[in-house]
Amino acid sequence: MAARSKVAAAGMVFLAAVVPLAAGPLDEMSLERWAKLREAERYQLNIAEKYYREQQWKVAVTEYEKFLTLYEKSEGAPYAQLKWSNCQVQLRKHNTAIKDGYKSVIDYWPDSPEAVVAAYLIGKTSRDMGELKAARKAYETVVAKYPRHLVAVLARTDLAEIARSENDMDRCVALWKELTYEVDRKGDAGPYCVPASQELARFYFHSGDFAEGQKALATSFKDNFPYYLREHHHGRLLHILGELSASMDEKVKQRGIRLADAAVAWLRSQAPTDLKEENSRTRARQYWTFMGEVQQAARRPDKQREIYDQMLQVFGPEDQVLGLIAQWHKDQKKWDEARKIYFRFTNAVEGQSQIAYSYREERKYDQAVDTYRKLALQDAKESAKWLALAAYSYREAGKPDQAITVYRELIGSDVKNAPAYHWEIAMTLYHAGRWKEAIAAFRGTERFPENYQHMAMCNRQLKQYDEAILLYRQIVAAKPEWASWALLQVGYTQEEAGKKEPAIKTFQQVCDRFPKSAEASTAHVHLNNKYKINVTLGGAKDDP
Repeated sequence: MAARSKVAAAGMVFLAAVVPLAAGPLDEMSLERWAKLREAERYQLNIAEKYYREQQWKVAVTEYEKFLTLYEKSEGAPYAQLKWSNCQVQLRKHNTAIKDGYKSVIDYWPDSPEAVVAAYLIGKTSRDMGELKAARKAYETVVAKYPRHLVAVLARTDLAEIARSENDMDRCVALWKELTYEVDRKGDAGPYCVPASQELARFYFHSGDFAEGQKALATSFKDNFPYYLREHHHGRLLHILGELSASMDEKVKQRGIRLADAAVAWLRSQAPTDLKEENSRTRARQYWTFMGEVQQAARRPDKQREIYDQMLQVFGPEDQVLGLIAQWHKDQKKWDEARKIYFRFTNAVEGQSQIAYSYREERKYDQAVDTYRKLALQDAKESAKWLALAAYSYREAGKPDQAITVYRELIGSDVKNAPAYHWEIAMTLYHAGRWKEAIAAFRGTERFPENYQHMAMCNRQLKQYDEAILLYRQIVAAKPEWASWALLQVGYTQEEAGKKEPAIKTFQQVCDRFPKSAEASTAHVHLNNKYKINVTLGGAKDDP
């Protein structure tokens, strides 16, 4: 229905579930029509709407019935009948909603805005009941009778979903085409056509037809188009290329090759060629980079490398281009070749940083540390950053003592950040499983409650459960926002200590004291699954 009114904001409740994104235009009564109601009519309708907003469906039904009994010829009568029908759906009386509700709107007020929406909701309600044949018939009637109305767009969208569920892709594609190319997207229809264009584009990409897929997607997106081709929620081109190229079916693989070739050709044709302006140069680089990604997704490394070699000719030996070539070498496990490329960077510091990282990727941690130490000398202003990365490399190598030595070096040279290095020392010991030393280190840090959380876990690893519980309870007392989490951990710790009854009581306390928290939900499930105890959030035990 096209009903509009200030009080009809209640319609949001129903149509947010029944007609996603269309609640406003479909479930409001216009101010002009609302103004035509007499004061007594507005009063009664407001009462019904109040209960509708509060989701008191049975009471709302009674109030809408009262309005219809008293004001059958009112401007608001079809609106009240539609809302009465909506309530029946919420009460799971779907057949009643259709036969006595929506059909009555159409029969008694065929020229009302509500009759249009009622026709659509007959299909929607039938679909929700699993009556797909009836839903299809209703939707097709809507499309034929109200081709330019928003409900026709919604009906096509639902028909496409039904067709896909029945694996009728011919019908599905036909509907996507209508939504993509034929529907006027002005007003509220636009948001429903965009997903259809995305679905159509992805269908064509899966079929190996880049041109048709690009055409469909371009109806919805203009600027920064490569982004929409790439992203998973839009064109999903790279993901689809990966699926096709990974297939064991040679015909499917060939579709992937056709798709990749066509995509690269199109991207090449769209890339700016006048590179004097930096903006054009940046855009061109994006297109060329995407060409390489397309070839990578298609599992054609030689073609990918050809793209990068061509980029060298177009852009020269820029660091961005060299970085792509170096990454290509790393993907082929040619680590030394990659490092030779990084050595050519104009930004020598960045090049050395990438060399160090490549050593970490190759698990050559000593070489990584050596490179970071050289960087600390080469880039004195950022020496602390490079030494911290050297320490982290030692941690990745499983050499906590060497890492701690570097952190202590940093405490002396970078005094203002000393607390951060004390924390990293504690975390190094923690991840090394040196629990007693970690506890001592965390005591010297200032990050509460994180330090107490880690100290408590260390104590649990040492089976010092009382000490862990004491720390958690200190968090409960000092940090209200962490109290539900800490109390839940008390329960788990008591379980680990073999104290079943105290643990049960603690989990029940979590449910009682913090009923709206995620921890309460966790405790509720845990009590039910492990101990077969069912409690309501808020503390009371459920009736058996």
